[in-house]
Amino acid sequence: MNNDRPLDEGETAMQLRRKPLARAFAMLLAVISMAGCGQPQVGRENLELLASLRTALSAQNVEWLDKNAAIIESRHGEGQMSHETHARLSAIVEKARAGRWKEAERELVAFQKAQRPPS
Repeated sequence: MNNDRPLDEGETAMQLRRKPLARAFAMLLAVISMAGCGQPQVGRENLELLASLRTALSAQNVEWLDKNAAIIESRHGEGQMSHETHARLSAIVEKARAGRWKEAERELVAFQKAQRPPS
């Protein structure tokens, strides 16, 4: 690496080379943290479904869970739900079916909180 400026007192050539690398790494981290790391967004038509699923989870009611799972499958099949949202909600339903109700409910709450208000 060719750098035309003289070294500061006590600065080594290695330290001089690390500064641009550190800046580039910091910028890369900033870009990664802003891009594509969020939860999938549900459409307005599916917001009530999230509330219904949360009720089923908090009540630990298998019948309500099954009804919500059927709606999730139906809406996905009809193109009213993205693949990402379908995958997330299906995973939550499967956790509940495996007896991990509280964990499933926590995941759904986090998913709900990540939703932006519909415009």
